[in-house]
Amino acid sequence: MSLIPGFKRWNSIDKSYRNEFYRLIAVSLLIMAVVASCSSASEVSGAEEFEGWRVEEGYDVFYIRRSGHASEKAIESENTAMLQSTCMEAARLQAMDLIIRKMVGETVEAQSGMIDGQTTGLAVNSIRNGIIKGDVVQKECADRGEDKDWDTCECVFFIKGKGLRKKVELEVSKVVSGG
Repeated sequence: MSLIPGFKRWNSIDKSYRNEFYRLIAVSLLIMAVVASCSSASEVSGAEEFEGWRVEEGYDVFYIRRSGHASEKAIESENTAMLQSTCMEAARLQAMDLIIRKMVGETVEAQSGMIDGQTTGLAVNSIRNGIIKGDVVQKECADRGEDKDWDTCECVFFIKGKGLRKKVELEVSKVVSGG
């Protein structure tokens, strides 16, 4: 079997079609690379998945991971301790709001339903002001910058409580039903 007829056939195809084919291949490879590098696995360390509900020692625990970036002032100062603390604080601030939103989202999804943005906001506020008091807890943080200088980090946070998942489900049900 000779490859020469195949090359002759390929060369006989209009150049604009060949260029389009090359672009399609390049875009496909780029998309595959992005998908491979942006895996949905929620890992920070130890190859352990870290987002969503778990039961640990009789407590319902909801985990979330967030990325953070050090402040401009910390980056300019090149002070590692300042870089680390501002990066971790940025991740914590993002986690505080998002953890409750994700809890509500997973609860609604588990109930095979959908709610609009306004109702989601009401559920988040109700949970934040009612069953969840206090701050999220940081489990771990890791430097994710290229230079290992803490300009970028990723942290795992959690909220835990006895019967927390059931309380969130009840609160979401109340808000959705208008109660």
